[in-house]
Amino acid sequence: MGDYKEDAHATFIPYVSVEQMKADAKHYAEPWQQPDETKAEYVNLNGTWKFKYVAGTSYGPGSSEFQAKDYNDSGWDDIRVPLSWEMANYGKPVYTNVGYPFSNNPPNANSGMSQYGVTDHNATGFYRRTINIPATWKDKRVFIHFDGVYSAAVVWVNGKYVGYSQSSNTDAEFDITGFVTTGDNQLSVRVYRWCDGSYLEGQDMWHLSGIHRDVYLVATPKVFVSDHYITSSLNNEATSGSMSVKLTVDNRNTVSTTKTLQVSLLDADDNQIATGTQTYSGTAKAEKTVTLSGLSNLHPWSAEDPYLYTVVVSQKDENGAEEMAFSTKYGFRNITKSGNLIYINNKRVYFKGVNTQDTHPEYGRAIDMETMMKDLTMMKKANVNTVRTSHYPRQPKMYAMMDALGFYVMDEADVECHYNQNLSSNSSWITAMDDRTKRMVMRDRNHPSVIFWSLGNECGGGSNFSTTYNTCKNLDSRFVHYEGNMSYSDLGSSMYPPVSDVSSRRSGYSGKPYFICEYAHAMGQAVGNLKEYWDLIEGSNGIIGACIWDWVDQSVYDPAKLVNGQKKSENGFNYWVSGYDYNSPGGVDYGFQGNFLNNGIVTPDRTWTGKLSEVKKVYQYVKFSSFNASAKSVNIANKYAFMSISSDNFEIGYRVMKDGYLVENGKLESFNSIAAGSSATVTLPIQTSVEGSAEYLVNVELRVKKPTKANVADWTSWAEEGYSIADAQFSLSEQNTSNDTAKGTDGTMGFPVLPSYISAGGQLSVSTDGFWSSKTYTVSGTDNNGKAYSIVFNSSGKMTSWTYDGKSLINAGPDFNSYRKVDNDRNFKPSFSKSSNLSIKSTLAKSGNNATMSVEGSATGCSYTINYTFYPDGTVDMNVKFSPSGTLARIGLGMQFASGFENVEFYARGPRSNYSDRKTGSYLGRFTTTVDDMVDEMIHPQTFGDHEDMRELILTNKASNVQIGIKAGGRASFSLSHYDETEWCTSGDSMWNTELHWYDLTRYQQVYAHFDYMQRGLGNNSCGGDSCLSDYVCPSSGNYSYTLRFTPQSGGNVQITE
Repeated sequence: MGDYKEDAHATFIPYVSVEQMKADAKHYAEPWQQPDETKAEYVNLNGTWKFKYVAGTSYGPGSSEFQAKDYNDSGWDDIRVPLSWEMANYGKPVYTNVGYPFSNNPPNANSGMSQYGVTDHNATGFYRRTINIPATWKDKRVFIHFDGVYSAAVVWVNGKYVGYSQSSNTDAEFDITGFVTTGDNQLSVRVYRWCDGSYLEGQDMWHLSGIHRDVYLVATPKVFVSDHYITSSLNNEATSGSMSVKLTVDNRNTVSTTKTLQVSLLDADDNQIATGTQTYSGTAKAEKTVTLSGLSNLHPWSAEDPYLYTVVVSQKDENGAEEMAFSTKYGFRNITKSGNLIYINNKRVYFKGVNTQDTHPEYGRAIDMETMMKDLTMMKKANVNTVRTSHYPRQPKMYAMMDALGFYVMDEADVECHYNQNLSSNSSWITAMDDRTKRMVMRDRNHPSVIFWSLGNECGGGSNFSTTYNTCKNLDSRFVHYEGNMSYSDLGSSMYPPVSDVSSRRSGYSGKPYFICEYAHAMGQAVGNLKEYWDLIEGSNGIIGACIWDWVDQSVYDPAKLVNGQKKSENGFNYWVSGYDYNSPGGVDYGFQGNFLNNGIVTPDRTWTGKLSEVKKVYQYVKFSSFNASAKSVNIANKYAFMSISSDNFEIGYRVMKDGYLVENGKLESFNSIAAGSSATVTLPIQTSVEGSAEYLVNVELRVKKPTKANVADWTSWAEEGYSIADAQFSLSEQNTSNDTAKGTDGTMGFPVLPSYISAGGQLSVSTDGFWSSKTYTVSGTDNNGKAYSIVFNSSGKMTSWTYDGKSLINAGPDFNSYRKVDNDRNFKPSFSKSSNLSIKSTLAKSGNNATMSVEGSATGCSYTINYTFYPDGTVDMNVKFSPSGTLARIGLGMQFASGFENVEFYARGPRSNYSDRKTGSYLGRFTTTVDDMVDEMIHPQTFGDHEDMRELILTNKASNVQIGIKAGGRASFSLSHYDETEWCTSGDSMWNTELHWYDLTRYQQVYAHFDYMQRGLGNNSCGGDSCLSDYVCPSSGNYSYTLRFTPQSGGNVQITE
């Protein structure tokens, strides 16, 4: 929608010749790169602009003459373009999910903003800058191009009105030929925060304002190729066929002329494969098609092997002189449906996806090229192959990246009227909805990565979608998706189904291929039971894939602090803000939902998380199984659709660990190729011999290799040589599984069994002091190094002191602790308890060289017994038996270690946090860290840092030169923190309205520790999905136990990685 806007067209940058185009080598090879202004007919307008912000639309700087060429803007501020102006501390960010950030009174968007401090309800930004028109453009047609502006823009050049645009995430282009002269010219843009188009932009996101995408100028001949649409007719495997390029010739001044139009197809090495020409003659707009037939030995494109050809379009004038050229990267691929499955190049593919948002913690909705590339690179490293552009088209350069890196894309129109779904049935909104859809398709249909069009999101099932569906079909042949009404969709679709619903749709949904457009809501500590979803998907004959909601947390830096250079607190936490920092809990039209904008697999600054480790494992294309410890062999199933596992592109490596320490790192020097869809057993040349009672583990890895053969795309451009893209862990030891097995492992991994302990020396004594409630029980002695120790219990059996070599080891002794709160627990109401009624069951007494004591505890939802055994060398065994009787989030003990025990070594699943239903991608190993670094910095504070299948934990106090070693027997997990969990664990739904951040919390000197028998699984119930599958629910009856063995000692033989 707009005034004097150019028609939508495919993205390209014009040059005066093919030679100049190829001389701009960086952009020619990678179209997302900035064009070279000395070679392209292009001027970049990103950078510093003059800016004036006013709170509303009823007044402005200098009344209405700000656009005048000689207007004095010297008193205005400078602003970065592109940028959401709220990130420069102009106005306030507004977050809504369902509702609008203004009163719901379409088409008006000019009231209801008073709670955001806006005087007359619609902030306005005034932009000005000088643009320089090169002398070589004197006789050319000049266009100004905006990739995106929130939400509406009025454009003037040299004081003259050029045009108007709305639709924030589709391109706006204006012909300014008649407004400019060579040399300096004045560009003025007025941007409105809201417009009637904002009713179609009701997405779940920050609602931010300003010029948030690239702005640039291009120049063309007066008569020129304005658009090109590339199609191909191929055999099933996309290895032979023909290609057609439909060229649109723009002759708006109706000049009688003749143009020669040439289309050439070049391979990845820039060798010409075919070429053809057409002639344009006349005075009117026309379409000319060049068809290149008889193409053979084509290299197909897929997300696994994203081989790109280059299509070069050249235009010559009536004298045969070249006057314009441009290029487009193109991949040959087929998209077909058979039954309820989707095939690429005649192969079934699984769409392993994520939903994405345009969000940057510093720039708001303005995403720079480096961040785009970082996002996509991280996705590739995590085996993500599908991106849904929820819920609006992305910048053109991102599609070029996805073409080259290899992604399947569901391209979604900028259409969401979540709070007023009646608009999708209101015929007066058809034009606006259709314009947004058409502009997306016209711009993006040359991209091989685009597999599906999506009509929008959460608009209801109104009949307007009949029009937009037909628009897609008339403009292009791709399949169309819409979750809100499958009458207007080629796919069956749903959001946040529980596993049981997915199971019932294994053969398809509504008679169509089933695509789960949103699932595994990744808010906070999340992405539980992902494996169960994909076990069903990969075992189905009608489910094609799913997209996690969503890729990245949307929190931004506090703009008020950001403008002063403050990004982090004294404790090192980011000053990230959320919806509840600006909006009242009631919200505008009840659309406010606090922290609900933070659903990312990764953090706002794109930090890899335990959630992403799980995604990487579950999405990986290779399954390792049937490991034979005697033969050192493993079965490798190749689940790629196209790519063989061969020594040309992969290395099969392995790492052997003894009790978590690496003892061997090797690889197969050669192996037979494993074709896509097949499997083979390989033998690893492991040299390590299993000795004694140590635990030996082997990690098998598929490591990427850079291609060395000609005519092979660098499918690993996103990874370093040797990156492990798929892996598994198995045991080399004869496993003692008497303590059950660890669910979620590749092989049979038993929980550890502690051997009987015999003290290596030392001497021990016990004593009792005082009477009744003041009575104390003390174990004291010296270890075999002559270091004194002392452990004191009060009259009820609570440990109150533990010293070693005169230094305190604890701040509080062990007690039952069931506090656990994560965002996915919002519909789960457990009992919380951090203390219990303790009593001594069996008093402290000597037992041979040792001493024993038994303590009983009763807490809300659980009773338990701690059986202590004290050894002369200072070692202490705590055998704990739990008898749960209520609904609990965790079953275990909490205790506090003394200040200074900051350095950590652990042998458990890691290195990142993992939970009972999110540990498939976390392997047993020995890791070093610090207590501070174990925090999962989610925006809304919640339980963090769990490490499952604990074997050993070593805490070191460097200052006091004391170390505590803790070994586990049986099922146990642990977490460590400097933060008191009770400060955020409440029974309320605090993620909606509790203004709490990590930087608000007090960091205590002591170390809070959890030792759990079991912690409830995470599930994915912060939005739909499963609260927690039964396998991962804490038991409410029965008896369960583990043993913890504590050994203090002087000195630290742990090498800490700072």
